[in-house]
Amino acid sequence: MIRIQVSLLAALVALAAGAALAADPAKPSFESLDKNSDGKVSLNEAAENDALFVAFKGLDTNKDGVLSPEEFAAYQRDKPSA
Repeated sequence: MIRIQVSLLAALVALAAGAALAADPAKPSFESLDKNSDGKVSLNEAAENDALFVAFKGLDTNKDGVLSPEEFAAYQRDKPSA
């Protein structure tokens, strides 16, 4: 019984560690940046992340002053992990 509990605890610790590593702070989610939940990331909202702020104008492919989910996805896909 104790072996099962120890094994279960070890598995839970491993899962928690994996989840923590999966959350890459250098790549914020679209939802975390879209502070007003309008479905777009403005330049002011992007300023929360230095790398995104610097890349913003190049990512805004239709030049409407905001990043759509599709434009942001390109950033997430192309940006190397820190």
